[in-house]
Amino acid sequence: MRLVLLLSVFLFFTLTLQGQTLTAKGIPARSSIKKELKVFPNPATNFIQLQGSSKVGAIIIYNLVGRKIKNFTPVKDKTYQITDLPKGMYLIQLLDFSGKVLSTQRLSKK
Repeated sequence: MRLVLLLSVFLFFTLTLQGQTLTAKGIPARSSIKKELKVFPNPATNFIQLQGSSKVGAIIIYNLVGRKIKNFTPVKDKTYQITDLPKGMYLIQLLDFSGKVLSTQRLSKK
């Protein structure tokens, strides 16, 4: 159990730091794009939506072990069904059109 927890924390930080610009001190720089991107509602029950999706080319949902669960192509003002996902925590990765990670967000499914 401890190994799974450590692996989950490591995976979360790895996914979070991918695609981020680092400052001279190695601290991730804040991007205005990341501030615009928001997955809501959180916690979610049946669906999620994306705010600020003009630069997002893919939405990928991972479980905390790192397995890809779902993949969506974003469309403006569309809802993405997650009713088939069991209750729990997930990571949502938002990629640009070239496959670069724009943001990784945590999602709670009720």
